Amino acid sequence: MKKMTTEEQVLFDELYRSDERKVEILHSLGKLGSMMALTFLLPFALEKREEVRKAALAAVHQITTRLRKQDFISLDQYLRRLTLYSNRNQLAAWHELLPEDIRAFSINDESDLNFIGICSFHRNGYVREAAIEVLLKQVTGAELPFLLIRLNDWQPKIRYLAFMACKLRFRPNYVKHFLESIFLLKHLSAYYNREKFSDFLEEIDAMFRHPNNRDVLRSGFHSKDPVVRRFCFDLAINLLDIDPDEVIAEALIQKDALIRLQTVRHMCKQDENERLRKWLDRIRRDVFPSIRQLALQAYVDRFPEESTDALLAALLDGHKSIREMTRFYLKDKNINFATFYREKLVDTEEHVIPIAIVGVGETGVRADDQWILPFLRHENERIQRAAVKALAMLNPEDHIEIFIRALQADKRSASREARQILADRVELRHTDMLWEMLEKDVGLHVKKNILFLFSKINKADSISLLLRACVVEEKEIRDDAILYVEHWLYGYNRRFYLRLKDEQREKINHILEAVRKFLPEDIAESVESLLAKK
Repeated sequence: MKKMTTEEQVLFDELYRSDERKVEILHSLGKLGSMMALTFLLPFALEKREEVRKAALAAVHQITTRLRKQDFISLDQYLRRLTLYSNRNQLAAWHELLPEDIRAFSINDESDLNFIGICSFHRNGYVREAAIEVLLKQVTGAELPFLLIRLNDWQPKIRYLAFMACKLRFRPNYVKHFLESIFLLKHLSAYYNREKFSDFLEEIDAMFRHPNNRDVLRSGFHSKDPVVRRFCFDLAINLLDIDPDEVIAEALIQKDALIRLQTVRHMCKQDENERLRKWLDRIRRDVFPSIRQLALQAYVDRFPEESTDALLAALLDGHKSIREMTRFYLKDKNINFATFYREKLVDTEEHVIPIAIVGVGETGVRADDQWILPFLRHENERIQRAAVKALAMLNPEDHIEIFIRALQADKRSASREARQILADRVELRHTDMLWEMLEKDVGLHVKKNILFLFSKINKADSISLLLRACVVEEKEIRDDAILYVEHWLYGYNRRFYLRLKDEQREKINHILEAVRKFLPEDIAESVESLLAKK
């Protein structure tokens, strides 16, 4: 579980000191609090002062409503593992909670019920038992996640009480609440092993599949919980009394790519050709590459007479794996792919040019770099990036300076891509150009990439460059340079060994004197110790 943020810690410090602002602070913690903050709010929910208790209960409930169902499992495990000595001063009221306190607790609203649910996570088995007894009498649906988690309690009596409470909720108007807790049901099936729940889960599955619950299933298509949405689509596409086109149409407009993917996989495996043909054109234009790939595979396997046109169009797909797959299936068509891509560089739509450039890089020969060079000066940044990438595939050795200039890109991803190209190719003769760039007014991401390249040069020269970088203007870059020096020193005699020449030793010593005041003393001494070795 994550630690509390600094802001939360400040609010709790004030909460323990202040009497006047307690309610106000509790409201603030409810708005921004985390699971860890929730833990330290529990004692305040047991306060005698009504206004403080109600504010704490509301804050705990507000935090709980933001939790995913899987977070309930983490919270249960954390609270049960708290000992009497865990934050003893702050959590004393929680540790000393008794079953009688639970049974006497009056439930007036959801925040009260939610607190009793959290009490079912208490380390004391008698407290958990009392909480389940209280929850058993509540049928709002909010109690169900707590009951499902207690089905795996190590106390048999608590497991039995939770089981009976869940069984009593097997009723038509309660199906939606089981659906909302589908993650916990799946978790029960996969991980809970103190009891066998196969019959229990089969009954719930039968409820989901019952024709009277179709509206509940359809409502799950629009749930905020992605686990619920995915389950509902996966179940609905396999039910015979629901129109598959209805499910497919709803699935393909979902933002969740996994829902679209699992629906398309089902269609490609089981649907008849006519239904698949109806949706195939739409599927092959999906933004998710794996779905477009399935569409192409369906053309090849199910509609071979129409596949050539679809494959030719996919040669200009934006994803590399799809272009490679397309070229594999077109290899018997005697198509010169490099020529195809070169032709697309001329008099074509601008959004196609980057793909064509990369296509030339993937299929062309060394001499094709002449087709790419003019695009380095294109006003479209995406086209420039594609040109850099293509040159790296075609003829990297002759264009090192182009890659170095590409490091200065404003976009971090573009600069990082140039860095990756240079990582195995940068040499000592390129360092003057890199150092000149480091001293310029360029973005911090550029300077960090230059430091990375300095670290990739041969070890004897990289330490000199990294030490020099410890005096640049930007503190963040200086700190990074020191880390690189420290990493270099740690690796010496562990991951690599070198014998310094006299001129290298003299150069490093000269640089060390210039930068010593910027270095931690232990690092400076380590460098001196290295220089003293003969």
